[in-house]
Amino acid sequence: MSERLPLPWLLQMSIYNVKIGGENVITRVADREATMSHGISELRHDMKADPNPIVGIDVVNSGDLLLFYVKKRCLIIQYNRILGLNDKYQVPSFLASFLQDKNITFVGPRHINNKSFTWSGVYQKFDFKTVVDVGYLSAQIRKKPRLLNSTLEELMLEVEVEIMRPIIGNGSLRHKWESSAVLSEEEVKVAMYEVYSCYQIATKVIEVMQTGATARG
Repeated sequence: MSERLPLPWLLQMSIYNVKIGGENVITRVADREATMSHGISELRHDMKADPNPIVGIDVVNSGDLLLFYVKKRCLIIQYNRILGLNDKYQVPSFLASFLQDKNITFVGPRHINNKSFTWSGVYQKFDFKTVVDVGYLSAQIRKKPRLLNSTLEELMLEVEVEIMRPIIGNGSLRHKWESSAVLSEEEVKVAMYEVYSCYQIATKVIEVMQTGATARG
């Protein structure tokens, strides 16, 4: 059982080096609370120099996967699997603190405000302090209402960000992501596509907004 392995081994084994959007991204897949906590600490470290950090976020299949993205680091949490292994459904305090951090703006795909997790028949919403749909953010900054209902690919075209959607070899993904502690490199790349894209789009539109404000000032 992996929970009997030393933590340094678990931390090392949970790392994937993923190439996406022309970048090499350090990606950690956590299926234990210890690796999840460590991964969140890494994200906090990467954004500590930014007074108004943004964090890409996505929730897959009612909490099977909870994903965060900052700069060139991604954390993929097999959330429902962790809950099952620990036989509880409460959000861990360190995760709740991260989601409620008033200095962080979480940016995700459409309807991210309504994302939830379901485990053992229990339904709970993730409680964010500040979270925004990347389409809404782009529409507000660009003053283009049509972007409200745009796909990620349409948003990328609008802001001139080029990211190819990954295709998995056998053409399909597992139905229950929490069913295994091990994800293939292909699955990891496919899983992180939306959270990576949301972060890149948000970063681009905010950068353009701030550049424009500086020029006007």
